[in-house]
Amino acid sequence: MADDLGYGSLGCYNSKEVSTPNIDRLAASGMLFTDFHSNGAMCTPTRAALMTGRYPQRCTWVDDEELSPVFREQRRKNLPQRWAWGIARDELTIARVLQESGYRTGLIGKWHLGYDFRFHPMNYGFDEFRGFVGGSVDYHTHVAQHGLRTLDWWHDMEIRNEDGYATDLLTKYAINFIERNRDRPFFLYLAHAAPHAPWQGREPKEKKPPVATYKEMIEILDESVGLVVEALRHLDLIESTLVVFCSDNGADAPPGISANAPLQGKKGSMQEGGHRVPFIASWPGRIRPGSKSNATVMTMDFLPTFAELAGSKLPPDRQIDGANIMPILSNEVSGSERVLHWLFADSWCVRRGPWKLSGKGKTPLALVNVERDLEERTNLLKDHPELAGGLRELHRNWINTVGNR
Repeated sequence: MADDLGYGSLGCYNSKEVSTPNIDRLAASGMLFTDFHSNGAMCTPTRAALMTGRYPQRCTWVDDEELSPVFREQRRKNLPQRWAWGIARDELTIARVLQESGYRTGLIGKWHLGYDFRFHPMNYGFDEFRGFVGGSVDYHTHVAQHGLRTLDWWHDMEIRNEDGYATDLLTKYAINFIERNRDRPFFLYLAHAAPHAPWQGREPKEKKPPVATYKEMIEILDESVGLVVEALRHLDLIESTLVVFCSDNGADAPPGISANAPLQGKKGSMQEGGHRVPFIASWPGRIRPGSKSNATVMTMDFLPTFAELAGSKLPPDRQIDGANIMPILSNEVSGSERVLHWLFADSWCVRRGPWKLSGKGKTPLALVNVERDLEERTNLLKDHPELAGGLRELHRNWINTVGNR
């Protein structure tokens, strides 16, 4: 998973500004999705959905008493990102599901679902953790850029720093995890920091314009993908491993690069640029090379998909909102119409088929047919009041089910 990588930031998604040969080859070896969406337009709601297979709004609220006073106050000031301070310990996570099915589970990279030790990723089903628990770190010193602004570089349950550029270190840790677990089933969640700010290249003393540094960060991320795939190939694991690549939300890039092109909006927005992001899946022998899908899928679909592949039984009393997309990946079906929802602070949108209604608070603001108008240039709200009303009612009912938060 890339961090803040936009829809138009890869060669295989028609970028002419950034060179990404390794990710492009991954797409050519499998299936590229044109209508994949992060569950949130920011980091933490998407990561909560990935972990639980549920809308982040459904994830259990962590009570104030469970947080250290400093983190309690931080969350109070930033409730729209509340998952950053922890999800409930009894949430069923993708790591726990696969761990209980005999998989060795590892998180390499960004957690961002809890700063207090009780919300450490190894308390949620991960056997191993190398990376950082916060939202971003300095790529060279590994000091957190938010919150307490202290060293945030972990080796399992201990803070332990290591010299090196963050993307390179995470790649090294990921390959080491694969090598050590080559003879057993494993689940590796490699959650890169790049290209999230701070915009820093490999050489700390080298001064470049922000756009040049941003491009370099994506190209180093691309190198990482190539090295991980090559490790799988070298260990003769490539045909027994499903590799997926995606982003947690749209880009918030420096001026001068079309990171979300051709979409409107960016990270934090309910426009497509905030949550329509790259998604590639590769599995030689199972996914047809060079295939493309316009099925509408979301981050929360990973848990039920991986659980099905692992033969895991999900508890019947647990509401899972995601869907198993393996039939799409294997070209058995092309996908079906879904009703999907987004909510961040008081901004929201709802999607059914090609129609998307977005609004703020109680007020619908725009109705767009995203199949015909991907750039969201034409607002059809006044032209289709009944359609807009139906979508608004669907969203009200959804909020009544999951909570307006």
